Amino acid sequence: MPLIFSTVHQEGKHLLPKTPSSGVRVARGATYLFVQGVVSTLIGVVYLLFLVRIPETRLDPPPNPEMGIYFVLVFVLGLVQITGTLAFRSASTKYISQYLAEGRAKKARSVVSRVLQITLLASLILGALLFISAESLSTILFGTPEWTPLFQILAFASTFAILSPQMLGFLQGLQKFREFAAVSLSQTVTANVVGIGLLYLGWGLFAVVYGWLMGQVIAAIAGLILTYRFVGAFEKPHPIRPIINFSYPLYISGVLGFIAGWVDQLFILPYMGEAGLGVYGWAVRAAAVPSLISVSIVTALFPQLSELYTKRGADSLREAFHVSARYAVLVGFPMLVGLATLAHPVMVVFAGMEYAEAALPLTIICLALLPTTIGIGISPTLLTLERTKTASLVALIAIFSNAIASYVTLAHLSMGMIGSAWARFLAAFLGFGLGAYALKRILNITFDKEALWKATVASLFMVAAVTFSRTLESFVSQRYLLPFYVVVGATVYFLSLAVLKAIKKRDVELVQEYLPGGLKRLAVWLGRMAFVE
Repeated sequence: MPLIFSTVHQEGKHLLPKTPSSGVRVARGATYLFVQGVVSTLIGVVYLLFLVRIPETRLDPPPNPEMGIYFVLVFVLGLVQITGTLAFRSASTKYISQYLAEGRAKKARSVVSRVLQITLLASLILGALLFISAESLSTILFGTPEWTPLFQILAFASTFAILSPQMLGFLQGLQKFREFAAVSLSQTVTANVVGIGLLYLGWGLFAVVYGWLMGQVIAAIAGLILTYRFVGAFEKPHPIRPIINFSYPLYISGVLGFIAGWVDQLFILPYMGEAGLGVYGWAVRAAAVPSLISVSIVTALFPQLSELYTKRGADSLREAFHVSARYAVLVGFPMLVGLATLAHPVMVVFAGMEYAEAALPLTIICLALLPTTIGIGISPTLLTLERTKTASLVALIAIFSNAIASYVTLAHLSMGMIGSAWARFLAAFLGFGLGAYALKRILNITFDKEALWKATVASLFMVAAVTFSRTLESFVSQRYLLPFYVVVGATVYFLSLAVLKAIKKRDVELVQEYLPGGLKRLAVWLGRMAFVE
């Protein structure tokens, strides 16, 4: 039985562990993060609806140039954030979890002290630079200094946007995923509540930036308080060299990876303008919802891998990789394939008929996320093995392929948003292939091929069922049929897995251990439904 599902044997008796196994802790952590991510994303979707639909705002009827300006502001804030955090979030996550696994809480506190020290300095410097360059940015990006005050407020928001991720990194290293999710969700709720309130007052895009500012402030303060409570924050700072040695290749790949996530959108801006970016941005944001399962597993898995590697060596990483990939495929595939199938009704229902043009790009982007789901453990495993240079090189190659493909499809083939989506598709498959090859040479990892082909077949059955159900659209509005499609798709997918015997006894045991006492019978019912003996 895989390591992360192992139980304790004593005097010939099979005993359940007194504390949750590593697999359960990853599953619970991923659940907290996934639920938080889904709620945050849904709130974000509602927020975007307010941006394009509230008549009291300054935004024009959709699609409108100011939606493109909104996505540019998101890019600038994100770029400042990832630049200012210096990839120390991953370093603090790794070293805090490693030191705590070794029983050295004092060393863990020293990491907190050092990261806080450098982060405060970086946030002040970058915030000041953004404030000073506000007028130039407005003129360069939008051809007018009209938006200078917007960038000045964004400068204050960026200062706290650099601090808050570091606080989340501390909580991730402590494996306090419930608190991590709560802080992240409080940030989203605060930002959107403040933003929507100011939108009603007619503040337009200024409402958005003021909302971001308040949300980041709340997250930074709450994260610092929780970190101090769990491990403390005052200690002689950790030596800077090992943190930098671990972080600098990751920092480079992180910045480039961030740009890779935006390169197709950045190419759309000069070729299709702010309005085109406003439409395409909807497709990118919609595709983020099913990919949350992958993001959640990675966030919960990284500190667990560090702990396993410290205590049990490389074999534990190989087992953990295999099992995490299995569940990422079984859960992630139907979500991505389902959204790709329902791209048109989803865009029409949530964004309006004006944004239906983004449906085909959304389908392509969802398919591009399939290899990312299969290789869910590649990046955190490379980081755990401290092969950050390898991870950086893989990311760099994927970025260049995305940039070149985006330029060719937009500038020479005039494929518009569809070309940008295919560029993202190419980069995703190339990044997965290179990452898997590199990790296999280091660790000889394996994928759960049985889970992969069975999840693929079950997803195809789901697509057929949903496609057939869509014949009802000529009689009933898509708005009312969308929940029906979801139920039909989920039911067909689960039944297909059951017929294919894809759900194993160990899966049911994990669910049974994972669920609280009052819900453990649900695991038994799941096993019976899936014909598990």
